[in-house]
Amino acid sequence: MDDQRSLGKELVDYILRLGASACDVLVADTKHVSVEAENSSIKQASMIHDSGVAMRAFARGCSGFSYSTSLDRQSLRRVAKLAMSQARAGTPDSQFKGLPERQRQAQVEGLYDSRLTRLQPDEVVEMLIRLVDKASEDKRITSVNAGVGVSISKITLCNSNGFCGSQSLSSHEMGVESVARSGDRMFSGTDGGWTRKLDKAMLDMVATSSMDNAIRGLVQKKIGTGDYPVIMDPLAAGYILSGAIGGGANAESVQRGRSYLGDKLGIQVAGENVSIMDDPTYPWAAGSFSFDGEGTPARRKAVIHKGVLATYLHDSYTAGKASVESTGNSSRGEPIWSFRRPPSIASSNLILEKGDASLDEMLEETPKGVYLRITFDHPNIATGEFSGLMMESFLVENGSLGPSIRQATMGIGILELLSSIDMIGKKTRDAYGMRTPAIRIEKARIGGSG
Repeated sequence: MDDQRSLGKELVDYILRLGASACDVLVADTKHVSVEAENSSIKQASMIHDSGVAMRAFARGCSGFSYSTSLDRQSLRRVAKLAMSQARAGTPDSQFKGLPERQRQAQVEGLYDSRLTRLQPDEVVEMLIRLVDKASEDKRITSVNAGVGVSISKITLCNSNGFCGSQSLSSHEMGVESVARSGDRMFSGTDGGWTRKLDKAMLDMVATSSMDNAIRGLVQKKIGTGDYPVIMDPLAAGYILSGAIGGGANAESVQRGRSYLGDKLGIQVAGENVSIMDDPTYPWAAGSFSFDGEGTPARRKAVIHKGVLATYLHDSYTAGKASVESTGNSSRGEPIWSFRRPPSIASSNLILEKGDASLDEMLEETPKGVYLRITFDHPNIATGEFSGLMMESFLVENGSLGPSIRQATMGIGILELLSSIDMIGKKTRDAYGMRTPAIRIEKARIGGSG
């Protein structure tokens, strides 16, 4: 990465000579292999080598951004001038207090698995075939849609305050949908995996899970509209809460009056049994890094501590505006950074502190309720309301998992959801940017068709 560092420092010096008050430069080299299957057959495969440089220039607090896929010095200088011209043309902004000061980058384990660099494209194809075969072992599975991706990236970030850091990042992602059919009944089960290391065991787990839930869903039943206790699978909890907490605690949204967590800092927003960390130092997690998209060292911090909102997630701009330190949540894209867009605020790895309940205990404590496995609807960050289709859900009857639920929706406010969590599981998994166990909420409004 010495060549990247030399180039980054050279361009920082050049942009400052153009008249910038501050600037940063990201140099990235990424290789990505992805393979997709549709209806149990390979649909497409791609191998991309993407190298480039992103530049931000600041003048009177206004920023300009541009990037280049060419490493030719003449091209890079033209792109630098473009960023500088954008900064000069913008409206002055006194709220900008500067980029992060030079600090030592954190030492974080589990960011890069060299085994992924040695994978050949045909080996990634073999992983997809294995995923499809495993997810269709039951004869009732009529089709499988799946994808596997492997990425390797080497990046260097330099800024005008003297920071110049490098890190290597790897990613192994997979997703699968198994479609089961029996007579006129059909149901699909989905699952996915996200990590920074080669994990073939995860392929089998994801495939088996999607198949088993597809088969389970063939026994179906309607549910009447009403208030029911809801057990949320880690997939559902991760999908809903990663957006609700990561988006709601986004300092930019808060400062613009677009977050339901505005004016809630230091206030009880969840039950005392709920603590959620933002942790970019967790080994092998997809959102981990040693420094953020502006050069702030990675550090673990509480977002919600025993139910109290402990911090908003800041980059350098929102931190300066609020007269606080950056929390290190400037993102260049996860899990592999991109030079093609400017940084923005995002959570890294949200971690819900586990409890002491098993799934069986949650079911036993729920005589009649709902088990929500996955939804693909997002909460409204401005209002804090969630209303979504329960894509995969099951009845809980007499303390046991029952038939799948046909045509039902769930509605609940996120603050109500956080305050009504009465059981938290002891077994966690990563799902959609969050490491979470299953949780049970006392009740949510279920819109049924029965």
